[in-house]
Amino acid sequence: MKTKCLIFLLFLCTTTVFAQNRYFVNQTTGNDSNDGKSWSKAFVTLQRALDEVSTGDEIWVATGIYLPSKTIAEVDEEGNPLSERYATFLIPNGVKLFGGFPVQANNNTGMNGRNWEIHRTILSGDLNQDDGDDFTNMEDNTYRVVLLYNTDESTLIDGFTITAGNADYPVLPGMLQGSGICAISNGPVSNPALKNLIIEGNVSRGGGAGFSNYTTQAACPMISNTIFRNNKSGEYGGGFANYGTKKSSPILENVIISGNQAFNGGGMYCLSESTETSPVFFNVLVHGNLAENRAGGIYLHSYQGNVKPMITNTTISGNKAGARGIGNGGGLYCIADVAISSPEIRNTVIWDNKAIEYNDFHNIGAQGSNPDIQFSLISDRVAFPQYRLYYPFIDAINPDLAPTTAGNYQPRPKEVLIINKGSNTFVPATMTADLAGKPRIFDQTVDIGAFECQEKSTTGILETNVEKNIWAEGGNLYVRIVRPATVRIFSVDGILVQQVNLPAGTKAISLPAGLYFVSLNNETATKVYILK
Repeated sequence: MKTKCLIFLLFLCTTTVFAQNRYFVNQTTGNDSNDGKSWSKAFVTLQRALDEVSTGDEIWVATGIYLPSKTIAEVDEEGNPLSERYATFLIPNGVKLFGGFPVQANNNTGMNGRNWEIHRTILSGDLNQDDGDDFTNMEDNTYRVVLLYNTDESTLIDGFTITAGNADYPVLPGMLQGSGICAISNGPVSNPALKNLIIEGNVSRGGGAGFSNYTTQAACPMISNTIFRNNKSGEYGGGFANYGTKKSSPILENVIISGNQAFNGGGMYCLSESTETSPVFFNVLVHGNLAENRAGGIYLHSYQGNVKPMITNTTISGNKAGARGIGNGGGLYCIADVAISSPEIRNTVIWDNKAIEYNDFHNIGAQGSNPDIQFSLISDRVAFPQYRLYYPFIDAINPDLAPTTAGNYQPRPKEVLIINKGSNTFVPATMTADLAGKPRIFDQTVDIGAFECQEKSTTGILETNVEKNIWAEGGNLYVRIVRPATVRIFSVDGILVQQVNLPAGTKAISLPAGLYFVSLNNETATKVYILK
């Protein structure tokens, strides 16, 4: 079956008339013979509601697990029937879906009775409900759970978990992208709105396993209060891939991208072919993602245009690039092949990522590499190299453990490198809360990173907070570390006196009296006097 045939069929499926109706779906109490226009007359399947909607309509969905059942066509152009793996939830342009309603919803239940985090509403590609751990037993899952075609900002998906898509079709390249949500447009934009979502456990042979957005012109989706986690792509963007032939400018606010993996761009990949790659990040946490090659966290790329992201109050940590391959840019990787790369980084922490080269941030522009970094903390660029093994978060996870969703990246109390170190100038008036939903500005000055400490600031002393310490006491050398490390001890003449691999914890090392230089993992050495 040819791609052009599928695109034509999609066009037929999404031709709509304007209307203003609301349809209700309840897997527990509904019936598809109902009219679906109230909770008491709800449909039982989401597909039944999608068959009824037109542009401007809404669908309200109660908690449950909903499986796609309708393919985009019955047969291919040779007359062969399409398998159930082609089944998908095709969302027409201008339709709004709201999940998170309780199973007991009645005709008096409105939006105030909705809680998407408690009443999980799951759109799943696991047709037989038999998936195993670590993306196993998914051979019979749908290629795409949700499909959007020629959608703009009037299209909304709000309050769902989207999981278990498997885009592994062996022939059509278009069936290798976006196994969770796939948005495609041959029109001027592809700008759907995604809100209050968990997109997890999707896998694709191509890019954007969690969410793939492609358009021949401007790809500018709006994504808020959403988690991309534990998705896996064979090519680009494990959690999210955004492709715009002319412009690629997604807006992310209050988003977590964690535990995803891909060949390039473990967490996210963003590409424009001609004009500009300029995503916007507010209150975003990118951690624990893995790329086999480049960009463990975020990969921003333009073939012929500029790369100019705006990254504000974002935390990028614990990501890893280079499991195999080149391994540049463990945290953030920006490249403009023929133009200028000038990311604007404000109130942001990029810390403790890992790569073969450029652990935290790598920026390349053929016509200029001009990052504008203000009120931000990037461990590759700190003035004091001895602090690169310093961990300013409550529970930072070793990037060697990626992919992982573990960790707590809120600042430690009295953390002197983060708390009150931002600039309120860069905080939009609409950004009143941090990623945890707490006040974005506490104690008069905004913190840097995605989270705001909610304790009044007191003067901290960096040395009392560091989680790496080297000192002499009682005639011995003491080393305290939070992670396993290689300790190298040099004499004043530069001769290696001792080398030892230590586990996390505190270790006493006996040495003769004298002056020594001690390094951890080849970091800048600390001078220590041993007195007897």
